[in-house]
Amino acid sequence: MFVARRGVCVFVPAVQQFSRSLPALTVPCRWDALQQRLLQTAAGKGDNALPARTTLIRQGALQTHQLGLDLSEETPAETEELSFDDPTQAFKTKSTWEIARALLVLRLCSFNVLVDNSLKLMKVGQSFLGRRLFEAVMRATFYGQFIGGDTEKEIEATVRRLLSSGLQTLPAITIEEDIGDEMIIREEFYDSATQFYLDSIRLLARLSDYVEVPLFQLRVTSFLHANLLVIMSKHLDAGCPELSVENLASGMTEDNQDFHVSVLTDQENEHLRNTLRRLNAVCRECAERRIWLTADAEYTYMRPAMTQLMLAAMFKFNKKQPLIWNTYQCYLKGAHDNITRDIQLAKELDMCFGVKLVRGAYMDKERALAKKKGYDDPINPTYAATGEMYHQLLDTMLLEISRQGHRCKLMVASHNEDSIKYAVSRMRDLGIERNDGRVCFGQLYGMCDQVSYPLGQAGYAVYKSTPIGPMETTLAYLQRRALENRSVLSGIRKERDQLWSEMKRRVAHPRSWKMSESTKKILD
Repeated sequence: MFVARRGVCVFVPAVQQFSRSLPALTVPCRWDALQQRLLQTAAGKGDNALPARTTLIRQGALQTHQLGLDLSEETPAETEELSFDDPTQAFKTKSTWEIARALLVLRLCSFNVLVDNSLKLMKVGQSFLGRRLFEAVMRATFYGQFIGGDTEKEIEATVRRLLSSGLQTLPAITIEEDIGDEMIIREEFYDSATQFYLDSIRLLARLSDYVEVPLFQLRVTSFLHANLLVIMSKHLDAGCPELSVENLASGMTEDNQDFHVSVLTDQENEHLRNTLRRLNAVCRECAERRIWLTADAEYTYMRPAMTQLMLAAMFKFNKKQPLIWNTYQCYLKGAHDNITRDIQLAKELDMCFGVKLVRGAYMDKERALAKKKGYDDPINPTYAATGEMYHQLLDTMLLEISRQGHRCKLMVASHNEDSIKYAVSRMRDLGIERNDGRVCFGQLYGMCDQVSYPLGQAGYAVYKSTPIGPMETTLAYLQRRALENRSVLSGIRKERDQLWSEMKRRVAHPRSWKMSESTKKILD
């Protein structure tokens, strides 16, 4: 209890100071009132008081690894078939307003013309409605559907709401840069981004009262210019020994002025040293607070350097457990070769290995770039081929997990029901328990709820990737993700059908969908 109270006393003033230093990244809130409420919570007083291991119980079975509770009697039998076809069960903790909003927003997202021109339409809307009315409309629709919030209170409410259905929150910071025509380095931008990450990690650590093992995600381009990743990737392809995992890890210290790579310019070396210091600070913060950290994948022309940086972080921080994870994209023809090579390297360097497995989101741009540059298309020829690759990598990682135990961890990040059922089946075949912390599942916040909710209620660890931040940065981030994830947006027909089915049921039987008193308390 003393630790919890002390953590609140330290955290709130720190974020308050940070909010003043980065006005573009935060929204003012009543910090004095917030601090008093958190102190009451930590002391076990007030309306929101929680014990050291919260006893909030969702409707259905809650993952035992979350709270250290034995709820095996509530968990379906191991042989029971997992079903994603019951909208009443999937959406029982959602209000009718949330269902109506999801129906509207997901329907609009299915029109390519709206997705392609979303930024233009938002600018026109802001000019016509004015800033305050425009923000109110967006918060009631797209922002509310896909963003977890931008204040302590909003983010905590999102975490509690997801927890009520057995789901966990995977916060995503919406700061990134793409490749440009020239390398204009703004170290202060990357330093500010790093500080924002650190404060967000500390916030997630405070919320560890709700979940036993928090998970956080980053984008490497929050810490360095994308052009440097491209330059490093070319040198890695040429076999540069100075960019080895061990050598990069040696530069991940506060005092790394002597770190130097001969094939890079003085400006590039200085930027790389600063990058390694930033990554070290974020990884160290996660390690000290026992938070898993996974790096998002980006474009293939950055991939070799990004992977090398994350492997260097693994080499330093994954000696005893897989705290740092890397993401592997299964739409790449070389995905299996990539992951098997890194698994072997992890064994040679005696480091634990964490993986987030995705299909991939940059297909159109990757193919256009390959055509423009005149090299072979790196993307699998068909969606079915990508599905086969995904299952192949699932087999590879699940087999490693069954052999190495807790030295390997995996997130099955997919909206594809067949892939999720395949993973569940293979876990059962290999004797991997659903709640032992080695395998978890991930979907985007605001989407694929007909999969996430039944999966979480069945006792599996499920994380919702949840962007957090102010509207001006998160909406632009969402627009970029929407353009990249057309296949996901075009595949939400089943989710819309289930939402509509649940809406019609509630209209016909209004008394049948009222939330239980325990669920209401959780969501208040």
